[in-house]
Amino acid sequence: MSIDALAAASPAKKMSTAALLLAAGIMIQGIEAVYLPPMMIPGAKLGLANSITMLAIILFGWREVLTHVALRATSVSLITGTFLSTTYIYSLTGALLSAIAMLVVYRYLYGPLSYVGVSVFGALVHNLTQLTLSIFILGHIGIVSLLPWLLVFALLTGTGNGSLVNIVGPRLGDLGLFGRLDHI
Repeated sequence: MSIDALAAASPAKKMSTAALLLAAGIMIQGIEAVYLPPMMIPGAKLGLANSITMLAIILFGWREVLTHVALRATSVSLITGTFLSTTYIYSLTGALLSAIAMLVVYRYLYGPLSYVGVSVFGALVHNLTQLTLSIFILGHIGIVSLLPWLLVFALLTGTGNGSLVNIVGPRLGDLGLFGRLDHI
């Protein structure tokens, strides 16, 4: 559904679209947290749920996107048993700041930047946020030695997630789940 079509949609249609995206995000992040093996770089993950956040950014406003991210991170932490742990703090803070960054970049730079560019920017902000948090939580600056690896990983995962949105978004529109996503 395009932004204009979603704005004109009934509250039930908006709610069901948001609920479908939230369920998909929870499932993807949960599977990634539980079943995918840890990466060689501490704290690095594929961040596949970020592609769902990108779809939410395309379809909704900032309130709905930030609510989606907070509910997704909290739900997954409750499912995986990490609620209110440092893992939850890293996840929630990184996801919220990443979503804010992607909202700003999408709003002002989409066009010159593609979905890949928006996603890469979000991945960079997410990794930098978590690295900064870990310096404060662990109290040791040596963790900064992971920065080059995390930046490369953010570039790779951001590119993959942005490409996924380019591929999957129009197909979701063709299925009628979200109407036509003509602007993807």
